[in-house]
Amino acid sequence: MQSHPLTQNPWLVDTDPEHGLVPLAPLYNIERARFAIETIARLVGNSASEPDATGAQPLDAWTITALMGGVEGLCAHVGTLTDALLESARACTDDASLGCLTHDAPRSMQ
Repeated sequence: MQSHPLTQNPWLVDTDPEHGLVPLAPLYNIERARFAIETIARLVGNSASEPDATGAQPLDAWTITALMGGVEGLCAHVGTLTDALLESARACTDDASLGCLTHDAPRSMQ
């Protein structure tokens, strides 16, 4: 099947392996961060529609700023975990050994 330019993944790099071994603990941390981001988005979204929905006052600007700062911090954490997972997968692919899954993992994953 020929690929169409609109369906191609622009971030795909041909030299990156398609499969790799990674520890599950960072994946669980990424999932927890996703739930936290989802919760914060719900809080901010509900606050934006609060006056029309229930007549209650929306969150003040300082609270919204703090919540959005939390989202930014969580995104940085997800980026760190993702980088560590990719590094771990590439290292295990290069070494072709299962021993590197925990002992040689980056500090952020141990």
